[in-house]
Amino acid sequence: MTQTNLITMMDICQKNVCLDNVRAVFTENSDGSYDVILEINSNKFLIAMQNVANKIEGLEIIATRWFIELSNRIILMIKRLVEHLRYRLD
Repeated sequence: MTQTNLITMMDICQKNVCLDNVRAVFTENSDGSYDVILEINSNKFLIAMQNVANKIEGLEIIATRWFIELSNRIILMIKRLVEHLRYRLD
């Protein structure tokens, strides 16, 4: 009989934050950057971000699920939301 690992490295690297209808899964990469899956109601975003000195230095929205028109205002709102959720990790 083989016993599998109960906790994998992916489980250790991933952290979840839930706040009402907003859910974020932060996956830390080896270089200190994060991949974030952000779910707001039925909308999903795949985001790559770089964090330097507790500030988001780089934020890139890689993919979205459902149709959404991305404007500068929406991108800034998503950045503030991800930053707020990242503070809730600690």
